[in-house]
Amino acid sequence: MAGRILVAIESKPVVSALRRDLEPAGFGVDAVPPAAAAGKVDPARHEVALVRAAAGAELVVAALRRADPTLAVIVLFFDEEEAQGYPGALGSDGLLVGPITPSQVAGTCALAARLTASRRQAAEQARVTAPRSASGATDLAFLKRLLFVEVKRSRRYGFPVSLALVSVDRWDELSEQLGPRARATLLGELTGVVAAAVRDIDISVPFSDDRLVVLMPHTATAGGLQVARRICGRVRERSSTIPLTVSAGLASHDGTGTVSFGALVQRATEALTRARQAGGDRAVSAEPPKRRDRISMG
Repeated sequence: MAGRILVAIESKPVVSALRRDLEPAGFGVDAVPPAAAAGKVDPARHEVALVRAAAGAELVVAALRRADPTLAVIVLFFDEEEAQGYPGALGSDGLLVGPITPSQVAGTCALAARLTASRRQAAEQARVTAPRSASGATDLAFLKRLLFVEVKRSRRYGFPVSLALVSVDRWDELSEQLGPRARATLLGELTGVVAAAVRDIDISVPFSDDRLVVLMPHTATAGGLQVARRICGRVRERSSTIPLTVSAGLASHDGTGTVSFGALVQRATEALTRARQAGGDRAVSAEPPKRRDRISMG
């Protein structure tokens, strides 16, 4: 069994259709009234919540967030016109817009389940401040796929998306003073601090030895800078025997045109370089791309 989906939808025909789409893909379905959904969330069982866009849906999504901040929430819309009436997507992590095929339902839930798993892993790391057990390469591959979905969604509905590259200041100098175990412990602690500093809609994963990348859906430049600056402040103010600061470079996509993971990382890297040149311990935003530049997905 792939996991269980909490379906917070009143319509029995819609619930039956979702059950037909999800159960062959290995998902279990727990159908509950929307008003009671938050009280039915079980982090040990539920990997995704599905909510129908209807009166009060925003309150249902917010209640689910409070009940379990790690749970990915997907909102269902009957058609494009209805989806365009909710520009903020009700604060959800993703959309399903009709007409919907069984493969779209199962594929979206599978991706959302991975987002939930990643958030729960990050929350556990923040609790124990231990090094990641999963490989950074796997996390990064997942982030690329998630970014592809977020950028596609931002282009379709005009949602912004931001990416921050966070790097330890003077890492080469610092690492020479530490043994392998101390370096791993310090980087594990950094991962936990960053995970605790970002919002519940964000996801952070290791990017290289001394860097992490943070994906921020539904976030324009100003909001992304606020998160990046909070990360710098939390790292600076943490209690530890080893002083540590980080710099962050931010790149944003405003929902128009096309963009790739590599293009965002390149722009974030350029901004990170400027942050370091300015003395470190700060967040800097990349310059917006020129409108004549066209960057394809891939």
